[in-house]
Amino acid sequence: MARASRKNKAQEILEPIEHIYNTAIYIRLSIEDSGTNSSETIETQQYMVEQFVNAQKDMKLYSIYKDNGFTGTNFQRPAFEQMMDDVRDRKIDCIVVKDLSRFGRNYIETGYYLEKIFPFLNVRFVAITDNYDTLKNSSSDDMVASLKNIVNSLVAKDISHKSATVLHQKQQKGEYIGAFAPYGYMKNSDQKNHLIIDPVTAPIVKEIFKWKLEGMGYILIARKLNEMGIPSPSVYNFQSGRYKQKTVPTGRATMWQGQMIKRIINNFTYTGNVTQGKTVESLCNGLSLTKKDKKQYVVVYGTHEAIIDEATFRNLEKMSESVAKQNNYRRKYPFKENIFKGKVICADCGEKMIRYKDVSRIGTARYTFHCNQYEHNLKLSKCSKKCLGEPELINAILLSLRVQVELTFSLEEKLKKLKSTKEYKAKQKKIKTDLVNTEKLITKNLLLCSALFENYTDGTINLVEYNRLKSDYLKQAEELEEAKNSLLKAQALDEKILSPQNEWIKAFRRQKDTTVLSGEFIELMIDKIIVSGYNDVEIIWKFSDELAVLTNFVGGAA
Repeated sequence: MARASRKNKAQEILEPIEHIYNTAIYIRLSIEDSGTNSSETIETQQYMVEQFVNAQKDMKLYSIYKDNGFTGTNFQRPAFEQMMDDVRDRKIDCIVVKDLSRFGRNYIETGYYLEKIFPFLNVRFVAITDNYDTLKNSSSDDMVASLKNIVNSLVAKDISHKSATVLHQKQQKGEYIGAFAPYGYMKNSDQKNHLIIDPVTAPIVKEIFKWKLEGMGYILIARKLNEMGIPSPSVYNFQSGRYKQKTVPTGRATMWQGQMIKRIINNFTYTGNVTQGKTVESLCNGLSLTKKDKKQYVVVYGTHEAIIDEATFRNLEKMSESVAKQNNYRRKYPFKENIFKGKVICADCGEKMIRYKDVSRIGTARYTFHCNQYEHNLKLSKCSKKCLGEPELINAILLSLRVQVELTFSLEEKLKKLKSTKEYKAKQKKIKTDLVNTEKLITKNLLLCSALFENYTDGTINLVEYNRLKSDYLKQAEELEEAKNSLLKAQALDEKILSPQNEWIKAFRRQKDTTVLSGEFIELMIDKIIVSGYNDVEIIWKFSDELAVLTNFVGGAA
């Protein structure tokens, strides 16, 4: 009987290590959760899940992904998206969470991941406190998980509804519920929902309104403030300790911009009347952030000290309406989608360039891209003046596309000839044979390692010999895994890149007849467009890694 017991023990050791899962730990905590349960912290979640993963013989921790302060009602979370990228790259094949609600509170989307996406990608999913493991669960477990997802979704909606009701009641009372006070004000430390004058920034707000009354445009006002060295609202809030972030704001947030000035000029709160409810959003119901009509704003009069009088505000409103009427000729040109949004980059500062529409008096419309840093900060900007016309950009892309398509067909033809040679076929055959042999050696190594424990318990070997042999087997296992990964990479190179099914080849083959650009084309084919002068562009195509490998292979083999 004792002998049989030892065999069972050896089997227990062998089974879990038939496959070692590269495991991701996913941690999420929303603002609502952190406010309602002080024991539910990122740290406690991480400790619990780490302890669980470390105790599993078939799990090897790959990385920890944390989303702190993100709702579970959707999956638009940076750490989650990074984790899914790693899953698709086959770096991860197991995900562990504390419970299903940490993964997501949207019943439909959560169910789709558990029932469709993860099985398709061969990803194991474990929710510890819910005793849910896709490797071991039965149909009844799936039903329980579905019910829990529904409950989590209902809880999220209930929390959202209650929070919205409380916030609306505060708005109706004239309590300011914004995360930060408007520039020129600060929150009363004795009454956090009450605004008081900020003696440092209120005079600047007065100057902004004064300059606007004198006829200065939004961008000109922003330039003047930047030239005067006045910190932007983001920089000022950071310097005064109102932002909890530890790093200094970067990019556009470091300087005044025309849109910032426009928001100040149009904010009725500066007249001493709290104005809120300008937007509506419901994450649980899938309603994205939407602007409301001015008539729907929640305005409570006489709630705090005014920085500018209401007459001044109304005068500026009339001036804006008058300018809008004079520019009515622009409105006969319907809005044209910016298919290059987020793709056009300034070579000097690395920031995304802004598209402007210019309508001449003779009635022609033209779109151009300008560096936002330069436009708002002429004297202090390190950027050179640059301008890129949209028609010129379209022509440059179409010309470059034709070159890429010609290169595609040329490389594809050479690739077919090279892969048909006896030498190449023999090399690929050897890779397959070596892979099979390596897999056999890995299996043998696992069996020897598992049997080692039985030999130790039998007294066949002592503890010193057991530890030495175990160390040798583990070292050999690492070497075999490295050899296997190297062979798999070579095999993937042949199947994915050195193949007519290469993503780069397929992509450009589909575009051989393209004469009109679309947003879908730009998103699929172009990584970014770098502008370094007047209509001077460098187009960075996607699939550039595949192209480099393919070109080197064809060139080297030739």
